[in-house]
Amino acid sequence: MQISLQGKPFTLLHEKALYNNDESLLIIADVHLGKVNHFRKEGISMPLNAQQGDYLNLKQLLDKVTPKKVYFLGDLFHSDYNYDWHHFEALISCYTDTDFTLIKGNHDFVDVEKFERLGLHIVKDLIEDKHFIYSHAPVSYEHNKLNISGHIHPGISISGRANQSVRIPCFYLKDNLLLLPAFGTLTGLYKMDRTASAHIYVVLPGEVKKL
Repeated sequence: MQISLQGKPFTLLHEKALYNNDESLLIIADVHLGKVNHFRKEGISMPLNAQQGDYLNLKQLLDKVTPKKVYFLGDLFHSDYNYDWHHFEALISCYTDTDFTLIKGNHDFVDVEKFERLGLHIVKDLIEDKHFIYSHAPVSYEHNKLNISGHIHPGISISGRANQSVRIPCFYLKDNLLLLPAFGTLTGLYKMDRTASAHIYVVLPGEVKKL
């Protein structure tokens, strides 16, 4: 779905990512790779292959968009180093012509040196340009730039005719903040309010639609 942000063309992707058309920039939030092995180390039983879909989805998205740059808006690799790092390393090594940047999130505990050895640029707080502020969690500021962030894992409840409801991921735009849906499958959803000033774009199979 094509939208304009700050007068610039963007694409809301049903793969739960945002694409800046002018800059060939792909923006992804909250992938949470390595979460399965983190849980298993903590004694929580989960199938070893429970997260393989996230690696496949990420690879398919990179192949589809072929971006020049990628911003990961935090929580790329969940918690500390574990065996899943080898899968992540193999994936990143396939895209040597892509410039990857990670804005560190609250779950990015892997040593910065390990990311940098893979060619990723690491940013502690945020990236700011003329029109946008990219960050992991929303930031407070007093100017006319749009803050694009993750962290919240926005979702919205959709009700059916028989009083059944389902919560689905969404892009949530309100005032000067655009929240991206979490890319990872093991993330959960935070229910967002439907206010008159909010623009809500729901992620459906194969498409994004505005509510």
